[in-house]
Amino acid sequence: MKQPKFFLTLILALMLVFLVDFSLTAPTSQHSVLRLAQGNSGRSTAAAARSDLALSSNPNSPPAISALHFKGQDQPDRTSSGLFYFQAYDQGKFVESLTLTDLVAALEGQPLNITGLTLVKGLKVKRAEGQEIPSPILPRVIILEFKAYDFHQRMGEVVENLFRRPYNPSDVISLITPVNIYSFSSDDLRNKTPDELIKAGLTILKRDVSVAGRTENEIIDELTRLILDLQQGSAAKETLTQYQQNLESLKNLRKFSPEKITLAATRFGEMRAIKKYIMIYQQEFLPIPNDQVMDQLLANQSVMFQASELFRSIPSDVSVVVDSVVEDLKQAGMSVNLIYFKAGPKRRPDIKMRELSVDMFDIYMKLVSATGGLVEASASPAAQLRKILEQTENYYLISCQLPALELSADQLEQSEVGGKAEQDIKIYVKNKSYELSYHRL
Repeated sequence: MKQPKFFLTLILALMLVFLVDFSLTAPTSQHSVLRLAQGNSGRSTAAAARSDLALSSNPNSPPAISALHFKGQDQPDRTSSGLFYFQAYDQGKFVESLTLTDLVAALEGQPLNITGLTLVKGLKVKRAEGQEIPSPILPRVIILEFKAYDFHQRMGEVVENLFRRPYNPSDVISLITPVNIYSFSSDDLRNKTPDELIKAGLTILKRDVSVAGRTENEIIDELTRLILDLQQGSAAKETLTQYQQNLESLKNLRKFSPEKITLAATRFGEMRAIKKYIMIYQQEFLPIPNDQVMDQLLANQSVMFQASELFRSIPSDVSVVVDSVVEDLKQAGMSVNLIYFKAGPKRRPDIKMRELSVDMFDIYMKLVSATGGLVEASASPAAQLRKILEQTENYYLISCQLPALELSADQLEQSEVGGKAEQDIKIYVKNKSYELSYHRL
């Protein structure tokens, strides 16, 4: 009779051991899965992935992560994946023949494994190699800002060209005029015809440029009147003083204001997309005396210094610092592109016109150079816009294996750490001297 009691005691003891073991191991698995969902360091992710892989051995459960990503269950994963937007140009023409074997990637001189390549041309997938890259048709953020004071037919051609090109409902397209910001919704892009979108854009642009340019044109007209008076023998000192006062008003009107650029960088900073901020800046001119009158002014000791200061140098705000704007743009992955619209001066009899907008050109050039954008000076801005838009339509997506950073969450949040890691990654084309452009998405 004692033997059954002994076996019953043994069974209860084994059950108790099993329950204790389960209570100790279950929380560990749950914690790993939570760390994976929250995107912790590479070491935590690898541990969580192995837990999911072990759990997925149940034939009724779909595998959470492919077993092809692991060389062995006991070997920790020390890599992460990186996705890069990549373009190569040969004498200004997009190179569409590249394959995986043509490319080399390196981090601080150490080669990286390029695992996948997808070619997108005309916003359509043309070719893919290696590991599949999901959702290769990237949404685009296209912001078109007009710095203009006088509506010109060529500006209308810019708006028309924008909506005659391929676009998708996932794109974000905005027009910024001197008056306001206008965005075309995904419903607009999906349901409206290109002609309807063009008509809406032209209506906005004509109205706002006319309203905003009125003040600048009035100041230019007043400056022109003063120059004519000066050339017709009016009192030099009084006329030059009035000219200087109007010129100050014009300078205040033309101050560099980066708020809209910074706003765009902030708003779309977290969006995985191709981001282009396109500035169309209309060439500006300032009326100055003709050479004969200028010689007379410089020979007049009472006004020579004032005349030299007003007419020998171009007024500009040399104190403009764009470092913070550049940093915002780089963090957002947004490039600034400048189309300098050479419209030419209005014809004014007996008046010499001097180009005024060189100062703003120099400021925007700094933003363009720092963010990898394009700059074009042309009397046909629509043709230059086409070049910029083609960049957003034709590209490669490249996936690479990157070594996992052994950093804490606080360190990863520091912009200088993330920036350094991205800057150190280089991508090359073997045995070619193509013009390359790339950044990490």
